[in-house]
Amino acid sequence: MFKSIRWKLTVIYLSLVIVVLFFFGFILKGSLESYFISQLENNLINEARLVRSLTMEKLAAAYPFTDTEFVDIDTSITQYSADLQARITVIGAVGEVLGDSSEEPQLMENHSQRKEVAAALAGEIGKTSRYSDTTEMNMKYVALPVESEQQIIGVVRLALPLTEVEEILANIFSRLLQAGLIAIVISLLIGLSVTKRITNPIERMTYVAGRMARGYLDQKIRLNSKDELGRLSSAFNDMASRLKAKLDEISGEKNKMEAILSSIGDGVIAVDKDGRIILFNPTAEELFEVKEERILGKYTLEVMRNHKLGTLIMNCMQQQEDISAEIELLYPSNRIIRVHATRIKDGSKEHGVVAVFRDVTELRRLEQMRTEFVGNVSHELKTPLTSIKGYTETLLTNQQADFETNQQFLQIINDEADRLEQLISELLDLAELESRDSSLAAVDLEEVLTDVLMIISPKATSKEISLEVDLPTDIAKVKGSREELNRLYTNLIDNAVKYTPAGGQVKIEVEEQADQVWTYISDTGIGIPAEDLERIFERFYRVDKTRSRKLGGTGLGLSIVKHIIKNHQAEIEVESEVGVGTEFKFYLNKFSASETGPR
Repeated sequence: MFKSIRWKLTVIYLSLVIVVLFFFGFILKGSLESYFISQLENNLINEARLVRSLTMEKLAAAYPFTDTEFVDIDTSITQYSADLQARITVIGAVGEVLGDSSEEPQLMENHSQRKEVAAALAGEIGKTSRYSDTTEMNMKYVALPVESEQQIIGVVRLALPLTEVEEILANIFSRLLQAGLIAIVISLLIGLSVTKRITNPIERMTYVAGRMARGYLDQKIRLNSKDELGRLSSAFNDMASRLKAKLDEISGEKNKMEAILSSIGDGVIAVDKDGRIILFNPTAEELFEVKEERILGKYTLEVMRNHKLGTLIMNCMQQQEDISAEIELLYPSNRIIRVHATRIKDGSKEHGVVAVFRDVTELRRLEQMRTEFVGNVSHELKTPLTSIKGYTETLLTNQQADFETNQQFLQIINDEADRLEQLISELLDLAELESRDSSLAAVDLEEVLTDVLMIISPKATSKEISLEVDLPTDIAKVKGSREELNRLYTNLIDNAVKYTPAGGQVKIEVEEQADQVWTYISDTGIGIPAEDLERIFERFYRVDKTRSRKLGGTGLGLSIVKHIIKNHQAEIEVESEVGVGTEFKFYLNKFSASETGPR
């Protein structure tokens, strides 16, 4: 409680009042005491003069004094003392006590050394205050010299106890103390009231400042005072309004920046001048598989674990120039990224580096695929053309060849031309599948398989291959393109027959599962090595290139299958064992009556 400014001000104010009251009380005490003692002295002096005038004749007549005069003087002053209610003492010229209203003079010691008596014997008015052993109380003494014929023959001394003065002063100070206590209480109440008027606005400001610190910037201080506190509250309200507007502006800019950074397809990382991360956008989070809140304040090497990347950022900061590079990341996954790092500058002051990351893994893969595709196409086209050209030249130059040889050469030329035609046709089909949007409709798989088997059955029969079909009755229609599905089943079943030795078996099974129709095409053929399974859907990829060419394969059949499956929003899987056989399994989505029109 006493830590509040209200109580501190009240205590200071109250302390000031108490000090002032004490100071004035001390001064008043001295003044009153001096006043009452001065009044008492004046009264005693006047009374002493009266007693001196009454006793002067007796003292002058009796001088020099005898014992009988002591008694006479002592008797008279006793009466005067009763009338004046003061102690009266008559002292001789050498300090002997001639008479006293309170004690026997013969028993009293010489008073010549008493201060007031010595002053009176010197011709002055003697005044003093001290404790009297005779009366056992504080007394005020006044002594006047008694002269006769210009000679001091004695001293008249009057004394009054200071008890009455002390009682008066005590009573006055008792009243002053009561008044002081009342003044202190009133001052306390006034102090609390005044400080409340001062501290209430301050407490309100403190409360509003606390609310503002917690983000509630719409707070206002309502104070009608026109003093400094009123002006302070107005300034505070103005500051709050300006701060809210500025924070709203900053928040808006921050939201825009976050929206921009979130929508950017490239990763953005910013580090301060010490190399600690201060920004990490969502794309960068996906790229490095970390969350921004977990890595803020950490060094880049702690997060990215790539020395080249950390060195690139530090070099950008140290060399004070923009740096671009292509870096291979091994963690968290194998990727190739393009990095452009530039400094964060504010005038001449540098605050760090911002790096933009672009994942070019797919781009490089596509470039490599394109290079391989061009090479493969060139090679695939060159092989039959070379054969055609070679055999044609032979026919043209060798006019002596017999008819049977010419026929053999012409057959080879025809086969190579067919192969070339098939290759070009499949390349065009593949290009069309990649570029077009397939129109999907209801397709009857039974009809598709009937058409396909009608074409492939003769080939299977010629190789003595058993071709089995397990197709349930009333199989649901699938959503697809009739033309593409014909090609899909033709390629897969033809491959199964093509790579299955004579006397083998090819089996086609179809079954319904929930919203999908699954197809399983298995054979007892030569199989595919495990290391080649991931690449069999690539263009021109052959497991056994020599054998594939002999069998008339172009290396594009399974690539076409993969694109058809993709166009039908489906998936295909393959399982194979060398020397045992291969199984392709894929699903097609069932057709719903509510689905019409192109995909």
